[in-house]
Amino acid sequence: MSHFSTVKTKLANRDCLVQALQDLQLSPQVHETPQPLKGYYGDSQGQSAEIIVKGRIIQARADIGFRWNQDNGVYEMIQDDYEVIKRLGGKFYSNQLMPAYGRRMVLAKAEELREKFGSCSITETSVGQVQTLRLTFAGHQEVKQFARR
Repeated sequence: MSHFSTVKTKLANRDCLVQALQDLQLSPQVHETPQPLKGYYGDSQGQSAEIIVKGRIIQARADIGFRWNQDNGVYEMIQDDYEVIKRLGGKFYSNQLMPAYGRRMVLAKAEELREKFGSCSITETSVGQVQTLRLTFAGHQEVKQFARR
């Protein structure tokens, strides 16, 4: 039987999460209060979320939701495992979402650092599963890397 599962995440920055989902062409809907998710059989199974990727976007019968967990200070991903694995692959969170989120976090940090160091150029390179964002400031260089696993 198809059902929603809750995945613990380390996703804490709402803007970066939404931008990462947009980068992945998932067109997230963002709400101030949790909205019911649509499950495989059309019901919400009591699940709701503030950030929702509608099932039709990934050609699935169930939505993907991201619900804020106040106690942990992170978003939980609510998904129907069967639908997500079938449409996005078995390691969607670790192989697609986390690299996109990490990239957005680095870019957000670069914006913060621009205020301190002035203009900044950003170059991106990929070698295998390692993506590198190189931030170059006037007279200063900082490199951030993250690996897809």
